[in-house]
Amino acid sequence: MHNACIVLQKKINPSDRGVNAVLGAFSASGYSLSEVRFLLQSDAQSVKQALKTLKESADTIVLLADKMALPIAKGYFAEYFNDNTAQNIFGSAGVYRDKKTSLFLLSADETETGVGYAKNVCVPYLQQLLGVRYDKMVIRTVGANEERVRGLLAQVDNMSGNRLSYQHTRKHDEDVIEIAYDSNTPRMLTDDVLRMLADGLGDTVYALNSDATLEEQLVTLLKLRRRKISVAESFTGGGIAKRITSVSGASEVYFEGLNTYDELSKIKRLGVSEYTLQTSGAVSDQTAYEMATGLLNTGCCDIAIATTGLAGPKTDRSMLPVGLCFIAVGVKEQVLVYRYKFDGNREDITEKAINYALYLAYKHLKNL
Repeated sequence: MHNACIVLQKKINPSDRGVNAVLGAFSASGYSLSEVRFLLQSDAQSVKQALKTLKESADTIVLLADKMALPIAKGYFAEYFNDNTAQNIFGSAGVYRDKKTSLFLLSADETETGVGYAKNVCVPYLQQLLGVRYDKMVIRTVGANEERVRGLLAQVDNMSGNRLSYQHTRKHDEDVIEIAYDSNTPRMLTDDVLRMLADGLGDTVYALNSDATLEEQLVTLLKLRRRKISVAESFTGGGIAKRITSVSGASEVYFEGLNTYDELSKIKRLGVSEYTLQTSGAVSDQTAYEMATGLLNTGCCDIAIATTGLAGPKTDRSMLPVGLCFIAVGVKEQVLVYRYKFDGNREDITEKAINYALYLAYKHLKNL
């Protein structure tokens, strides 16, 4: 089944949170999108051509736009799907169908015409239309080799033929693989695929057959182990703390977060040695170690995360390379420091470091 999506953008590279939320509502029910095209809303010719092409090849087209722009989007497909084909109209959102292709017009947000419409109208419509329910399995990783992931997905294609479909996203070195299958798919096949991916991706996997995010996995494990966590951040600027506290119930396991950006703050708040800062520098394994031990020495947390690094866009007086960072994770008995050199712009480097820090804390806690 070929499912495609067109996203109409007002400008290039806007926030994709709403788009991901809507597509996630489909994939959560087993309806993955084979392709996603991002087009400028103002480029009517390109949008109409894409709709014409997909109408000939796709079984389902998901058309996403800003809520206020849905009437404009509707005008683009009017010659292919007229009002006589409309069903389940809610506001400006709607379902349109000709003999072969269904088109869903939704807003790219988490409102009732976006995610709500996808869950409450589009998914039930597909289930009734196809007469089959879909299920899915999800694998989430941090730090997996990109070529390795793509090679494994090619093996999934070879193993499954047309019985399985998958959606793979990679962002800031985190891979999310969603594999959809219908109720007629042999259990042996899905088990073999899951086993192959788990073996092939190894210890980079933090969630197997679970759709929980990295921070959700960490908070859940902290609750199970009855541990409290504290975070000391420098160049990640509070991003780790924000991710953890975004999880419902995090207050049970999160003690504190310190954003010790300045060297004096590291000394006063965490007890980092002035000698360490003068000899090793703020961006060093020893500084990251002392930041983490400073948290643990308070006796108020069981596990700590500390980060220090250079996010760019240019280096400082140390002349260390942009992207270099040190992440310390541990408990009072043992603190481990990891060195990374991340590529990308300032946001890429920071978000990668946040992902790795959360992953390392989860991995460390799991092995206790």
